[in-house]
Amino acid sequence: MANSKRKCKHCKEFIPVENGLKINAGFFCDYNHATLFAMSKSKTDKAKAVKQKNAKQKREFKQSDIKTRKPAAVKACHAYIRARDKHLPCICCGKPLGDDYHAGHWLNSGNNPLTRFDEDNIHGQRLDCNFFKGGDSGDYEKNLRLKIGDERVDLLLSKKGCTEKRTAQDYLAIEKYYKEKLKLIIKL
Repeated sequence: MANSKRKCKHCKEFIPVENGLKINAGFFCDYNHATLFAMSKSKTDKAKAVKQKNAKQKREFKQSDIKTRKPAAVKACHAYIRARDKHLPCICCGKPLGDDYHAGHWLNSGNNPLTRFDEDNIHGQRLDCNFFKGGDSGDYEKNLRLKIGDERVDLLLSKKGCTEKRTAQDYLAIEKYYKEKLKLIIKL
């Protein structure tokens, strides 16, 4: 083993074992290389710590940012509605939904924030009924009354125009609620 060589961790050069320096961190040419290696390692460790801190701050910000939480809640709600109504006909025209269908609101969600996440207000709707016929081909209310009953439709109408101030935590709770309901539907 007198002729064996090892690689210095700093400069990556092979050196004879008897000329090298063995330290807990590895094998080095001399003390200078060991010191330089330790300093560079501490810089990368600091950089990693800063990166982890920034990632944590970003996650915390996204948890408390309404601009992030609201679309996520809407996405989760609509995914649940599409899964719920997958095998039902379009609420407007009664035709099969097909592959490309939406979770359409009876009362516009922009003007009626109180009914934005109300499951009685959102139903599976064909693309052409939702986009090209203004969200209602004329039969949405009639079919909705047949589907959920007059009392629930009248309750929706009583909520029309009402406002509701929601926080990021509210949207996070709504998102979690609909994700759980979607998991239950997928299991069944």
